[in-house]
Formats: sequence, structure tokens, C-alpha cells
Amino acid sequence: MAKKETKKTIQRRAGLFFIKLFTLVCGLVPLGVNIFFGKVFGVMVYWSLRRHRRASIESLSIAFPEISFVARKKLTKKFFIFMVEGGFELLYYLKNADKIKRVVKIKGKRFLDKALARGKGVILVTAHYGNFPLMSLRLAAEGYPVHFVARPMRDKYAEGHFDRLRTQAGVKTISAYPRKACVSGIINALAKNEIVIIQMDQNFGTGGVWVDFFGKLAATPTGPIVLSLRTRAALVPSYISQVQGRKHIVNIFPEEELSLLENKEKTILTNAAKFTKIIEGWIREEPYQWSWIHRRWKSRPPKMNSQKK
Repeated sequence: MAKKETKKTIQRRAGLFFIKLFTLVCGLVPLGVNIFFGKVFGVMVYWSLRRHRRASIESLSIAFPEISFVARKKLTKKFFIFMVEGGFELLYYLKNADKIKRVVKIKGKRFLDKALARGKGVILVTAHYGNFPLMSLRLAAEGYPVHFVARPMRDKYAEGHFDRLRTQAGVKTISAYPRKACVSGIINALAKNEIVIIQMDQNFGTGGVWVDFFGKLAATPTGPIVLSLRTRAALVPSYISQVQGRKHIVNIFPEEELSLLENKEKTILTNAAKFTKIIEGWIREEPYQWSWIHRRWKSRPPKMNSQKK
């Protein structure tokens, strides 16, 4: 057992060395070179990851049943290239955070400032859309105190490396697990009138609610709504999108007031449906910029499961 653990530790440390080396190279070479290799590796990843390719095409068939299989394959390939390009781009800006203002613009900054003026903190409700890590980097570069809620990586060494890079760029990370520590971290940040970025578009079968997403029920996280009810923090929809060339825009919208109903359960369900519909609208604008490899409809409502049995 000890031998196995030692071997695993050595492998992870070796992996960390190459991750650091790769990050260093991406930071040193020009952005255009990163984008070129992102395109090349994007095509390779598309052909290599068969399971993820199938998952993406399957998800697209649920969201856009009207488009052909060939069109779904093209859209999937475009998404893979965009995803890998974005990874190279992110590594470049993690090492060159001072250059991000040139290419990432902010639209609707006044809505964020207005929400912060309330003094209760702001929850930016967003999605796995566009090169989403750049949004937190850009807001930090603008001088905003930013926290990003993220799932911890399996490799603690790699997690520590990227956490340090984000911290150096001005972004604090709140780990999604353990839950109690995550909630405590978010509440503390909001109490200081800071910004917490939470993505609300992934499958959440264990503790979410069932709402319509592209015409099919999807298990949806409720964290932003529950936290806003608890802290009175402003809920501000926001997403980043790639535009012409390698430019990006952080789109910030007016605060969404919570619809308060007769009981907490209905309040949470109604507002979860509202934000999910907002996110769906973003995805429909440029579908290739959303993370289709995530199986958004994997979990099914209990009644549906019992019917299958």
C-alpha cells in the first residue's frame, strides 16, 4: 500500500513539473502562437476523446433536435477547438494578467457598481459559457474583489499550482467541497461586500430542483438563490463571450430581483427556472461557446426513474 502511494505521489509531482513547464511556455510565447497550437490540439482532442465527442453530440441532439447529425458534429468540433484554444489563452493570461484589459472588455459595469452599492455583496450568476475563467481575471484587473467557486481538481498538486496562479492574478478561489466550508467562504465574502462568481448550469441531481432547460427537465443547482435569500446579496446575471478575433466581452446585466412566493420551495423553484431560462438564451446566441461535453440531462426525475424500472 505504501509503495502504491509513493508511486502515485512521484507521478503527480512529475505531472506538476510538466504542468508548470507548460504554463511557463504558454506565458512566454505570443498569444497568437498559443491560439495556433490551441487550434491544432483542439482538432486532435476532438478525434481522440470519443466518449466526450459522443456526449457532446448527444447533448446537442436534446437542445437542438431540429438540426442534422452532420451539423451537430460540425458544432461539436467547433466547440472542441474553442475549448482547447481557450485553455491555451487562459494559461497565457494567468502569466500575463496585465495584458487582459486590451482584449477583454466589460459591458454593463454600471449594473455591477449599482448592485455593490447596496453593501450586501454580489453573486454573479453565470455559466460554463465562453472562456469563463477570463471573466474573473478581467474583473480582478478592474480592481474588484473577486471570488470564484470551483470544483477542486483530483490532483492536489495541480490544484495548488492553479490556485496560486489565480491568486497572483487577484482572484480568490472558493472550493465547492466540502459544502459547509464552501457556504461559509461565500457568506464571508458577501459580508465584506465582495463579488462571488457561481456557475448555475450543470447537472445537480443530489440537491437541485427540476426545471426546463431546452425543453427537457434538468436537475439544477439552487445555491445562488438560497444564498441570496439568506444574505440579501444581489443576484447579477453575467457571462463572457468571444467576439471577432480574440476579443471577449464580459456582459453584465441588471440585478435580478427574486420572485418571493408563498413558501421557500416555490420561491427557489421559480427563480431557478428564471435563471436557467436566462442562461439558455445566452447559449442559443453562440452554441459552440457552451460546454456540451457536460451531461446536463444525466439525472432524471424520480418518477421517470421508477417508470423505467
